[in-house]
Amino acid sequence: MARVLLILPHLPQRMGTPYLGQQYVASALLADGHEVRCLDLAAIRSEGRDEVAVESAERFRPDLIGMTLFTYNARRGYALAERLDGLSRWRVAGGPHVTAVPDEPLAHGFDIAIAGEAERLMVDLARACDGGDAMPVRPGVHSAGLDGGSHQTLDDLDALPFPLESYRCYEPGWYSEGAMVVPGGLMTSRGCPARCTFCANHVTGRVYRWRSSANVVAEMKALRERHGVMHFPFWDDAFTARRLRMLELCDAILAEPSLRGATWTCITPGNMVRAGDLARMREAGCVAINFGIESGDYNILRVIQKGQKPEQVRAAVDAAKAAGMTTIVNFMFGFPEEGVAELENTRRFMDQLAPHTDYFNNRGVLVPMPGTAIYDRGHERFGFTRWWLDASRVVDEPNVHVLDPRAIQEYLEHDPTLDLDFFGYSSEVRAAIAECVRFKARHNAGTMGRLASAATRASPVGSAPLDLIQNAAASVG
Repeated sequence: MARVLLILPHLPQRMGTPYLGQQYVASALLADGHEVRCLDLAAIRSEGRDEVAVESAERFRPDLIGMTLFTYNARRGYALAERLDGLSRWRVAGGPHVTAVPDEPLAHGFDIAIAGEAERLMVDLARACDGGDAMPVRPGVHSAGLDGGSHQTLDDLDALPFPLESYRCYEPGWYSEGAMVVPGGLMTSRGCPARCTFCANHVTGRVYRWRSSANVVAEMKALRERHGVMHFPFWDDAFTARRLRMLELCDAILAEPSLRGATWTCITPGNMVRAGDLARMREAGCVAINFGIESGDYNILRVIQKGQKPEQVRAAVDAAKAAGMTTIVNFMFGFPEEGVAELENTRRFMDQLAPHTDYFNNRGVLVPMPGTAIYDRGHERFGFTRWWLDASRVVDEPNVHVLDPRAIQEYLEHDPTLDLDFFGYSSEVRAAIAECVRFKARHNAGTMGRLASAATRASPVGSAPLDLIQNAAASVG
């Protein structure tokens, strides 16, 4: 049995739940008999100090340290890895950023980098640590002198242990004052068949795979029975990508007596929804959909390979609203090909959608993530190569959980990414982007105010509808 310490380094934006990918890894290790502790330095109630991780490693004495790296915390993770030198046999980096640039962590203190889905690979590494064996050679495992090639993708998702098995590895008080509930939500599928040029979804890849309906319902039942959970955020990138699978899952949820009254939310591109299916989804408990739209301009949608048209999106949003669902709509701004005219088209389209849109994603200025087509085409031209290693480009943001409403509104009406000016925007384009950001923030403020008033009238607690909107919109990245 190996002792494994899993760490999520500090992030500029705090997280209200543990990272679902890390929970999957922790559960896989636990199922294989290893001792696991999880340290979330990005949690909203965590101090976020690297010293906490060093002290934890000194006390726990792990055989293996695994660290989840996003692009926004990669620099912090590299600094922490150096401080953890000598406190375990191997320091392993994994996560979205590592999958995009697997050689980079090896130059910054890590012994191993995992590209792709890490559940099986971390179990192999833990077994090797336990037996004193050499580092296993597997696709997706990179180290000095070992090129792991393409990243690992798992096919049999039903074989993975449920993430809820890892709950005991986390400190509940880091997320809320009460008991931990639904940390991380659920994923019923992995991968996305779309080819968007801005997308940084490297870990699960483009190959769309899904769990059986029976397996998903079994996880929902376990959450219901063991933790009293009756609301389930589904974090799939494209929940409706395979229509028959989605409808089968709806039928399975409806057929399970213990899930009567359960609610759930999902995410999907706007062109992957059929109006006729929304009534079935609502009947099965879907109360909110987060639509990926990104732009209201035909040319920009073509350039970013979004594969949809504004009229398709509008029909989907209108149909979801007519079915009684909360609608969340995701727009992005600042594509390098985007000028004032294109931004004005997007602004007008948001205005058209507003009557049937409850909530727009906050802010939304484009960030060129490594491994995306937009980064590859632009980093040399615009001079932002490996921008995440520049401390001035990764700045901590205020913890909105402790701000008063006025401060939150001021914070949401301005996107600090615009100040970073990755693509050298003209003053006219900057002004048009800023106006789009403000439009979303002010629309959302009106929605939240109406929901809060309605909730207060309906219930002394009055927070459930408000929380539903916030949780559903939290998927925007």
